[in-house]
Amino acid sequence: MREKTKVKRMFILDAGSFVYEMGMMTFGKDLEERRRIFTPFFAFDTEEGWILYDTGWPPEAIPLLEQIGYEPQIAEENSAVEQLKKIGVSASDVAKVILSHMHVDHTGGLKFFPDAEVYVQKDEYAYAFRPNSFNATAYLSFTFDSPDIKWNILEGDTQIAPGLTAIMANGHTPGLQGLAVELPKSGFYLLGADSVYLKKNIEEDIPPGSSWNPILGQYSIKRFKALANLLDAQYLPGHDYDFFTGEAKLAEAYE
Repeated sequence: MREKTKVKRMFILDAGSFVYEMGMMTFGKDLEERRRIFTPFFAFDTEEGWILYDTGWPPEAIPLLEQIGYEPQIAEENSAVEQLKKIGVSASDVAKVILSHMHVDHTGGLKFFPDAEVYVQKDEYAYAFRPNSFNATAYLSFTFDSPDIKWNILEGDTQIAPGLTAIMANGHTPGLQGLAVELPKSGFYLLGADSVYLKKNIEEDIPPGSSWNPILGQYSIKRFKALANLLDAQYLPGHDYDFFTGEAKLAEAYE
């Protein structure tokens, strides 16, 4: 018998936004277009304590984003700690952090949670410390290269807690993991992270343009869509500005 979910509430939090090339988000499509995209991270109130899915940007990355013309709108209020304060949570309340992958906009707040257990896929962990040269700028090791981090290395789909299951969604990176979330009232949500930047990726089965392996990326989308049908789940994109500033409820409880 499937174990009852221990997730009580989910919150979508705002780690800021920046302008990005569409070609980096939709493989082979709209190469000249640029669009502002959103950086979310998620907090879960569970019977086992507070659990995060990603942690947002480090402040040290903002000058680099400005220098390369990405027009960041990322302020102190967008840090993981400040966003958690909006929902009445302190950094010391966080028991676990699940990393979708180890790009800088997902690991930037790890330093705020020294007591948390951190969950990452084995392939992602290995690649992050020695990425290919064309991917190296996305991995800023100062955000995750610390002996104090309490790593939990996963090998494939893994239940982190009842109601929170990490599911392989590789392609964008070698070890990207999405998250299947079961809430007590509204049912299942699938968080695709950067396997699907935009709703367009989901609707048209388009992997990210920025992909370690676009074929695996497309397979991940198809697998998640099948899972969404099976679970009658809402499948959320990873960076869609219109979705997160329009349809989504920020810093409000999903139950």
